[in-house]
Amino acid sequence: MSEPGATHSVRPWLAGDEPELTRLFERVFGRTITEDHWRWKLRPQPHAFDNVWVAISDHRPVFQYAGIPVRFNIDNRLRAVMVSVDTMTAPEFRRRGLLTQVAQQAYSSWRSAGAAFVIGLPNENWGRRAQALGWRPLFPFQWLVRPLRPEAILARLSRLPALNRVTMLSSMWNAALRARLRPATDIVLVQAREADSTFDHIWEHCKSDWTFSTVRDRDWVKWRFFSAPCREYEVTVARRNGAATGYLSSTTLPGGLSACLAELYAKRGDVDTRNTLLADLIRRLRQTQVQSLHTLAIPGTPEFTWLRRAGFFPRHAFEVQYVPLQADLPLERMADRQQWNLTAADFDVV
Repeated sequence: MSEPGATHSVRPWLAGDEPELTRLFERVFGRTITEDHWRWKLRPQPHAFDNVWVAISDHRPVFQYAGIPVRFNIDNRLRAVMVSVDTMTAPEFRRRGLLTQVAQQAYSSWRSAGAAFVIGLPNENWGRRAQALGWRPLFPFQWLVRPLRPEAILARLSRLPALNRVTMLSSMWNAALRARLRPATDIVLVQAREADSTFDHIWEHCKSDWTFSTVRDRDWVKWRFFSAPCREYEVTVARRNGAATGYLSSTTLPGGLSACLAELYAKRGDVDTRNTLLADLIRRLRQTQVQSLHTLAIPGTPEFTWLRRAGFFPRHAFEVQYVPLQADLPLERMADRQQWNLTAADFDVV
């Protein structure tokens, strides 16, 4: 281990850094990540960006600043965007200005390579350094939870197992909300087994509804859901009159008592597709031991209001922030939350 006064150098990631970076991840976050998971997340495909920057001391990484490169649709123009994730410092190298030094070098590199902006969820540990690095607040991004088995949740929280037998509470709760999610009888749902051209069609069908959005085509779905090594996702496609109108991706969380709605993508005004996809997911989850369904949405948007009506309760929120890298960004419109399509899948929280 390096001494507290040890010097360091800064450079982009190099093949072979993965073992030390995954060990650093465990030291910093207290949980493990495999090298395959690290590569899937941060090196999803060959690209022109040095997207992972590290500080090196004694020939080993002691700090990482990373961004996931994603294709973004900005005003109907495809741009590269960096999603900031997994900033980590070895404990013995904290409070040395590594975040400022390495992040500035990363931003300079990403700006030169053409990235439009960096987006992320800086936490309270960054303190004033976030503002000093140019981070600007956009809007809150809020967790919501939809109880599926209220009696089981009450039994667990109160430590009174007998409450599990009060199934009438669950029946009444779900029956009361069922009328708010009326499935369309002419929409057919199919479980997708791979990412094919269906998702390109859905993307083209829906993309004009938002000014700012990750490109949610087959490449996105293949990487984000079908190739993820960390957990299994189910992807359900909705079809009406033979045409694909939207999809929903979900996953059961560790422990098996909660599930997450990672992404629901359909045209903004297509309530029939949204209702049908969500009602089907709730029906399937109620046949399992899952007690609650979680998701993320932007407060004050139609999507958030629709989820609240469907029985979701708001919980804690993050603040979405960004660092502009290019001078041609429509900054005023970027501040308008109504023009953004963001889901839980856009970040690494699920």
